[in-house]
Amino acid sequence: MKETTMTKDLREKLKANIFPAAHAAVELVDGFPWHTDSNNICDSWKKHSSQALAIDVFGTIKQSPLRDMLMDAIASKLGLPSGGPWEVNLEWLDPFNHMKEKRRTQVDVMARNSHSLIFFECKFTEQDGGSCSQPKPLPDGKHKGKHQCNGNYEEQANPVNGKIAKCALTAKGIRYWDIIPKVLNYQPTADYRPCPFRGPWFQWMRNLTACSEVARNYGVKPAFVLVYADGDELPMAEKIKSPAWAEFISSLNKERIIFYHTSFQALVWTLQTAVVFHERPQALWIELDKWVEEKIQAVCRGKSD
Repeated sequence: MKETTMTKDLREKLKANIFPAAHAAVELVDGFPWHTDSNNICDSWKKHSSQALAIDVFGTIKQSPLRDMLMDAIASKLGLPSGGPWEVNLEWLDPFNHMKEKRRTQVDVMARNSHSLIFFECKFTEQDGGSCSQPKPLPDGKHKGKHQCNGNYEEQANPVNGKIAKCALTAKGIRYWDIIPKVLNYQPTADYRPCPFRGPWFQWMRNLTACSEVARNYGVKPAFVLVYADGDELPMAEKIKSPAWAEFISSLNKERIIFYHTSFQALVWTLQTAVVFHERPQALWIELDKWVEEKIQAVCRGKSD
């Protein structure tokens, strides 16, 4: 994501699309890594923006004086050690780049305390996770049209740089396959045809391996959470019910990392329950619940029109 100029008109549209209690979490100013379109124009003002929906919920958590209580409620759901203080960061980049990525994984939300680390990936209308770029033809440059990987995990030469490896990214020094066997039931010495991470599974692998490795370096317990909008015809709400999703989950090393999915609606309900004895904050979360549900239903109505 690139930085984008914040015009007055754009700022007003963003304000209208983000829950008021979350505004201070991003300050609606230049410098925040907003999602952008192909012209590098911020598009998080759109109703179906997953970034805006994530900010609605997690920005409100971040700014809440009851942040530790709220995050403890989430941690308890995951079976993670609780106890504040909790740090919550939006659009987080690993400052140490533990995975040695050329373009670091940008985590929608990172939260941690002295015992636990949680990565949250938030989806709204997206079809699935992002796929690996290496099997795709290069779009431009002197190697335009070439594929750096044949789509299998097997020894092969990259026609662009001439390096021989089972994974083109491994040959570039990126550490996914160093961590994969610790997190998922795949071995770097085996061959896989096709590669299990050539399609949308790439993003889930990428998040899981990064979360596991960052947590190991912090000396804390990790969890990766997919937060999705639950509504009619929304792809991720259907994806998590599929046999392919169940198969992917079954490959997980549950001793190494927790992988959990929850809807935005269920997450907000967890937060409401956490503050049930705090009259004024509870009202805020009731308002957020209404905001989130209305936004999701508005998008669902638009998809069916």
